[in-house]
Order: sequence, then C-alpha cells, then structure tokens
Amino acid sequence: MATKPKQIELPGVERKKIKEIEDAAESYVALRDKRMALLEKEIESKAVLLDTMHKHKLTVYRLDDGRIVEVLPTEKVKVKASPEDGDGDD
Repeated sequence: MATKPKQIELPGVERKKIKEIEDAAESYVALRDKRMALLEKEIESKAVLLDTMHKHKLTVYRLDDGRIVEVLPTEKVKVKASPEDGDGDD
C-alpha cells in the first residue's frame, strides 16, 4: 500500500503538529499494513486448501490433531476443532 507524500506547508499557514499523535498514527499504519499483507497471504492459503480439497474430491477431512477441514456449500473452506475438543473455530 503506497503512502501519500507529505504536504508542503506554506510559510505563515503552518499547522500545529502534535508529535505524540504523529508517532501513534505512524505506528498504527505500520501495524495495519502488516496485518493487511498477512490477510492477503491467509486468503491465498485458504484458496490453496479449498483447491486441494476439490482435487481429492473431499468435503470433510479430519486432521491428525482432531481438527476438521470442511468445504461449505458456499464454496468456502473452514478448519475447526472437533466436536470433542470444543466448538470454537480455528
């Protein structure tokens, strides 16, 4: 994600800068950008998993650790804990 160039301030119309806010905003933007990059990788990985399930003509697969990979009717894939392990999604 490209950042905008900083605006040049004209003499006599400078705005008051609050360094604490400037720093906090830069920190937030850096973390947000890392999260978005990770999200893109997650989406790609999920597509690979869905394609692999289709390749093997499976709609449900149990992993060695008990989690279940399930292809949903909406053509999405979900990995979740087995019913014995709890009902939370992974």
